[in-house]
Amino acid sequence: MSNELITIRPAKPEDAAAAVPLIYSSGPAAWDYVFNEGNISAHDFLIQSFQGTKNTFSYKNHYLAEKKGEVVGSIVIFRSENFFFQNAATAGNIFRIYKLRAPKVAVRGLSMEGMIQPPKSGRLYLGHIAVPEKERRQGIAEKLMKFAVSAYPAYDKISLDVSQENPNAQGLYKKLGFEIVEARNFAGPKGLVPNHYYMEANRSSF
Repeated sequence: MSNELITIRPAKPEDAAAAVPLIYSSGPAAWDYVFNEGNISAHDFLIQSFQGTKNTFSYKNHYLAEKKGEVVGSIVIFRSENFFFQNAATAGNIFRIYKLRAPKVAVRGLSMEGMIQPPKSGRLYLGHIAVPEKERRQGIAEKLMKFAVSAYPAYDKISLDVSQENPNAQGLYKKLGFEIVEARNFAGPKGLVPNHYYMEANRSSF
């Protein structure tokens, strides 16, 4: 199937049901570690956050790939200049949603930030890059990434994090010019969340 049938558009609040499972699939172990608490699941938290407007997981930061009216890919774009405020809104969401259990979630979130860190100054940061299994190997993820880079021409350096246990994603990113800058280890309970690589690419490689 040709990827010419793929269109990319900004996400909308009503995309939550289609987009959140994709976002979750970008790192299930990490999402579960931080956001499963009491009777609230990571999926519950992501649905509410996606439909909000100011937090890091908001639909406003996401773009979706669509084929024949069906969502077949997701990507999030972060920039250092507004990330602090979005992160503060995410913290507010945690306390609003989890209430008395929020401090436990917040502490786990901070431990995760030691590995998957906020975007560095001057970098365009890409994340939540996900495509359903049946739609893979059609160039959808690559198309999403190229779209994201072209949408923000002011950035010469592009960055992302990838699981050390995901060789397919690493292969795609290396093909697009990304190089491993740093190996980062998960600070929580051993074996619960994969260690990650932090990678960067020059805009010129796109």
